[in-house]
Amino acid sequence: MKKLLASLILSVMVTFVFGQEFNAQFKVSTPKLQNTDPKVFKDLEDDARQFINTRTWTNDKYENTERIKCNFLLTIKEELSTNTFKADLTVAASRPVFGSNYETPLINYIDKEITFSYEPNRPLNYVQNSFTDNFTAILAFYLNVIIGLDYDSFAANGGNDYFLISQNIVNQIPANANAPGWKASEGNRNRYWLIESILSPRLRPMRTAWYQYHRLGLDMMHQNADEGKMALLKSMETIDAAKRNYPVAVWIQLFVDAKTNELVEIFKKSAKPQQQSVYNILSRLDPSAALKYQSILQ
Repeated sequence: MKKLLASLILSVMVTFVFGQEFNAQFKVSTPKLQNTDPKVFKDLEDDARQFINTRTWTNDKYENTERIKCNFLLTIKEELSTNTFKADLTVAASRPVFGSNYETPLINYIDKEITFSYEPNRPLNYVQNSFTDNFTAILAFYLNVIIGLDYDSFAANGGNDYFLISQNIVNQIPANANAPGWKASEGNRNRYWLIESILSPRLRPMRTAWYQYHRLGLDMMHQNADEGKMALLKSMETIDAAKRNYPVAVWIQLFVDAKTNELVEIFKKSAKPQQQSVYNILSRLDPSAALKYQSILQ
């Protein structure tokens, strides 16, 4: 009995020392709900949140304060059957900036190609290196992307193992699965192309720029704001050059969606030549929002 109790205590200790990488919120929005019992989606919220927050995703030690903050919003667009749905999934995550109370966005992305099944009272199940169901595969894909982006922001190429896990999830999807968003042939802005662009040799310099942006730029600004801004600008110059090598890369659009508001606020208080450089780069990265970036120059 004592051995059993000791084993249980050790198991609990390991659970708290390892894993639990995320402090995630998961919400379901049902603006077009017609037939399904609303309790189903409340159960889905609870099951998804537990799946994300209690599962072990890495072998690293995490304190509660180190858990990655992320938010998922699943917007149900269509009820295909009593337990099958079409939806949009908004994925957002951030990480703290050293020496400040500020958190910088890592990802702010909308996946418009979610088709999934969910049955209450059936635990969400995911097995690495195999396909169990589309919903948990999608969650695991984005959670590993988030870990990869977070680790890459602290160490150059530090997230590579997790990006490879996401790529492997893409490769594990059965060819006959009724699961849009995983195939190269389904457009140029889906899960396949997101991870392809992150791991593409054409964007290898962007991995370095991502590290430079966060660790040498944002994290250093509390010590020397001017040097931090110079590092930010240098990283943006690298990303600008990377876009010329891969103009339609999803990852570059992900950077734009996550970082441009932050950059506008930071460089509003910079010297004019620096402001002009930032404006020029942002306008090339995101031509449709060039008018917004003029606020940097005012």
